[in-house]
Amino acid sequence: MYKILIIFLFLNSCTYFVAKETIQVIDEALETSPNPEKKKKILEKQKTKKNKAKEFYCSKVKDEEKCGNA
Repeated sequence: MYKILIIFLFLNSCTYFVAKETIQVIDEALETSPNPEKKKKILEKQKTKKNKAKEFYCSKVKDEEKCGNA
């Protein structure tokens, strides 16, 4: 039982670390990049991914608060 708990906690911390590093890289690219088109593409991709994630979530879960009338 303890092994499963330890593995679960370890995997969650790894996921958190990867997400944190990804966010730092995106923020750094947005702040230091001299190319405004690159910034625009990154922001558009990020927005598209968020919209797809929201659509998927709303198709599976009926959450009035996050999905509105969906």
